[in-house]
Amino acid sequence: MARAGVTYHDVAKAAEAIKIQRQEPTVDRVREHLGTGSKSTIAPLLKRWRSDNGEAADIGGLPNDLLEVVKSLHERVQQMADHRIEQARQEFEGFNQELRKELIDAKNTIAQLTARQQDLESQIERQNKEKGEAQKSLEDARISLIKAESQRDEAIARTTELKGSVAELKQENKDIREHFEHYQQRSAEDRQQEREQFRTVTQGLKDQVRDLQHRLAQAESNASEIFDANALLQSSVGKLEQANATLNRELNGKIKDIQALKRDLEDALTKHRDFQHKNEQLAENMAMITMQKAEVDKQVAVLSQALETTKAELKACQDKIVFLIDENKVILQEKAMIQGQFKQLQGSL
Repeated sequence: MARAGVTYHDVAKAAEAIKIQRQEPTVDRVREHLGTGSKSTIAPLLKRWRSDNGEAADIGGLPNDLLEVVKSLHERVQQMADHRIEQARQEFEGFNQELRKELIDAKNTIAQLTARQQDLESQIERQNKEKGEAQKSLEDARISLIKAESQRDEAIARTTELKGSVAELKQENKDIREHFEHYQQRSAEDRQQEREQFRTVTQGLKDQVRDLQHRLAQAESNASEIFDANALLQSSVGKLEQANATLNRELNGKIKDIQALKRDLEDALTKHRDFQHKNEQLAENMAMITMQKAEVDKQVAVLSQALETTKAELKACQDKIVFLIDENKVILQEKAMIQGQFKQLQGSL
């Protein structure tokens, strides 16, 4: 594809300047004189200039077939080199675009994986916080349970003490009854007095027994409530342990997800390194093709030098032929003179 600014007028002007310097206008010389343009652009324009100026038939008297073959070979080599360079450049650009696209996709995947990892880490942190709160609640429930068990033990001990007090009161009541039967044989007045005293004492004892029974019932009720609270606390502890186990399972699942994301991230980085390696290989191939083009340019330069040498030799041969022709003309003139003189001698004889 022609570059902007390189026209037929520029190529023709450069070719005329090169020809004035008594050099053969070639693609490389025209390109060097212009300082811009590609060989694939300059070659057809230079060929057009030669065709317009009759250069194909007036180049040092060389045979047209040889000149066309050399020019065709030079242009073919130049076009092949330009075509290979352009093809390699297009392939490199295509691979480079694919690598850039895949690199962008890998970066997006890495960003998504990083964001997902951060979300999972925040979820794990939140779940750890909830787990800590649950463990704190569990610890509080255990402390409450220990306190309730202590209160239950105290209530049981107090109930035992109350039962002992009731047994002592019953024994005391029995002893009093035995004393009452023993003293029943006394006199009626003493008996009546003792009866009054006994009624009073018995009534007080009955009141004490009722109070103790009421306190015992309250203690048993409190013990029952403590047992119920203990059962509720144990149920709460079981639920908290189940919740803790669930949180542990979820935490293990999140950890596995994070490990899987890390593996995906490592795979993406590995692909990125592979793409970079492929890019380096393409750069090496481009450099190798550039070196091959340089070798082809060197070969073309050698052929151009050989062509110049052939032109010089041909020019020398042409000069020699002209000299021989002139010398032949002189010899023919001398021969004609000698033949005329010989005919005069024959006539005179």
